[in-house]
Formats: sequence, C-alpha cells, structure tokens
Amino acid sequence: MRNLVIDFDLTIIWPLILLALFFLVNSVFMYIKSSADCKAAMRRIKGTFSTREEGEEFLEWGRSRCGEQRDYKYFIVVSASALGVLCAAMLMADSWKVFIAYQLWFALSFVSTVSFIVTIPTAWHYAKKSEWLKAGICLLAMLMAAACAEHFFHQRINAGHVVCPGCSDENDRPDEN
Repeated sequence: MRNLVIDFDLTIIWPLILLALFFLVNSVFMYIKSSADCKAAMRRIKGTFSTREEGEEFLEWGRSRCGEQRDYKYFIVVSASALGVLCAAMLMADSWKVFIAYQLWFALSFVSTVSFIVTIPTAWHYAKKSEWLKAGICLLAMLMAAACAEHFFHQRINAGHVVCPGCSDENDRPDEN
C-alpha cells in the first residue's frame, strides 16, 4: 500500500503542488506589476493632457490596468487555495490517498489514451510534410502517452486490490465462493 501512496504523491500531488506554486508566484509578480501600472495611471489621470483624446485614451489604459490588478488578485486567491488543498492532501492518511488514487487512475489512463490517439494523426501530418523534428517529438509524445496509460491502468488494478481485497479484476465485485 505504501508504494501506491508514494506513486500517487510523486505522479499526482507533487506535480500539482509545483504547478499551483508556479501560478501563485506568477500571479503575485503580475499583481505587483499591474499595481504599479494602476498607481501610475491614476497619478497621470489627475495630471493634465494636451488633448482630450489623449486623456480619454490614457484613462481607458488606466482602467484596463486596474482591472488586470483585480484579475491577478483573484488568481492569487485561487492558486493559494489550490496550494493549500494540495498541501493538506499530502498530510492525509494513506488509506484515504489510496481511495482517491483508485478513483483518479481510471480518468488519468483515459486521458493518456486519448492523448495517444490524438498524437497519431499529428505525427502522420508532420511526417507527410517532412517536418522530421516535429514528427519525432510526436512519436516521443505517443510513447510517453502509451507508457502513462499502461502505468495508470495497472496502478488502478493495484489500488483496487487494496481498496477492495475480495474483488476480482474482471467485475470489481467481491468474489462469491
């Protein structure tokens, strides 16, 4: 069971934590930049302009900067909340993690299978156009998608054995003896 939890942490939780942390840091930097732009725009709006059109144009620019500041503040709240939830998930009991992993492995194997299927015509398209670098990248993506789908499929079976020890692999119901 511990191997399933470690695999779940390494393939799901940690990448999502890093992604949420990236979005949080990016949102904070963009909020600071848009805050400075908004303050500069408000100071400039109070100043005088040579023409009325220049003043209206700058006023619109200032409003858009202040609107961006509100948007980045929202992104900060969302990414910080996601980071908090993911960090709390790291502290959950192993039995809960295995149950959640059991629910997620099927969805992840489905997404990997769809990714594999989508890259097939993409690789074919680039091979017909003789863009070998892009075709090679698509082939590598196909290989990774196939490996991920196979891994997630088998991890779902393994998690199923932990969640429901009496269940068989065929019907996910307890064996009737």
